[in-house]
Amino acid sequence: MSSIEKSQLTSLRHVALFGKKGSGKTSMFKALIETDPDNTSPNLPHVGVCDLGLNGKAILIDTAGLNSTQELEDDRMKTIHNIIRRADVAIYAVDIRNFDRAAYERDLAWMKRNLVPHLLVFNKCDSSYVGEITQLKLEFPQALFLSVQAPDSISLLRTRIGEMLQVESKHEPPLLSSALVHKGDFVILVVPESNQPAIRNPLVLTNEILRLGARCVTCRESDLKQTLEELPHTDLVITYGRSYDKMRDIVPDNIPLTSYALLFGRQKGDLELFAEGARTLHSLTEDSRVLIQEGCTLGSAHRDVGHVKIPRELRKAIGENLHIDYSYGLDLPDDISQYDLVILCAGCSISRRTVQSHIAICREAGVPIANFGTVLSELAGMLDRCMRDISI
Repeated sequence: MSSIEKSQLTSLRHVALFGKKGSGKTSMFKALIETDPDNTSPNLPHVGVCDLGLNGKAILIDTAGLNSTQELEDDRMKTIHNIIRRADVAIYAVDIRNFDRAAYERDLAWMKRNLVPHLLVFNKCDSSYVGEITQLKLEFPQALFLSVQAPDSISLLRTRIGEMLQVESKHEPPLLSSALVHKGDFVILVVPESNQPAIRNPLVLTNEILRLGARCVTCRESDLKQTLEELPHTDLVITYGRSYDKMRDIVPDNIPLTSYALLFGRQKGDLELFAEGARTLHSLTEDSRVLIQEGCTLGSAHRDVGHVKIPRELRKAIGENLHIDYSYGLDLPDDISQYDLVILCAGCSISRRTVQSHIAICREAGVPIANFGTVLSELAGMLDRCMRDISI
């Protein structure tokens, strides 16, 4: 990419603009971004960085070619469809002189089903009657009324976007809560042996533990038993889901035990829903179909969990003829209604909004959803214990 680094795409919040043709969303996009957009194709989204002042920066996406969600059945629009699903905030642009209420109500219902926070923006207010603006303000008190030609309007829009992103950030829980880890606790982080893949950004959890005033002890799985014996007390063990079968014999039942995948599942998704999905494993048969979705970018070694261990354990528990499909990247396949269970990866390298969009899609399709952590703990017969411990 030219003006946008890959690290920015993953670390910054995403804001998507969409609305009917002529609403002024592209002019709005150009007025908000710092540099020329990375893409200039008329049928693909334009991407730029928006400076939000004290609220930092965000990735701004102009969904070029998309007029409304009614067009989302068009194959050309499915990429844009998924971009909006994953957006932290959607800006719905409207030409105040041509407000299609029916289209807005339809698109609003779609955004609500997909859990996408949105801001309704009435554009071109400089050419509208004062009475019409006043009436719409009464009807839509949370909307923004502006003219993209006016600098003050763009400043106001930047501020509102920043405020909405701040609200969304506050909704995201930390990886570790003060109810789970207390000041003075000893927390053991189990790290992999030298030939095994690790989670992305392992220092994130270490910093969380220290932030809560606890002591962090890091050890390999092969040293865990001795570490437990040497510490004066252990208040929490955080391990890898793939090691649950070994943890059962090493970590006493009175010591809380959880995994990185469960912690990420609670932070970015809906852990109770994932656990409910994992418990449906007992109702699956060899005629069932399972989808394993990996959004991780850690390489083939990390995929061994989703591509080797989980399928092997599933077939051992359910039957060798169980049909398992694999999908990689940020988007689920178009038709998931054919599946009896969708299993997401841990989610350590994808955004909360991406996980939330997957949850919304599965709910709408009536398909149970789980993640690596809940599935691995259920297969090891430890889901109830791990859910009990993480709910402290």
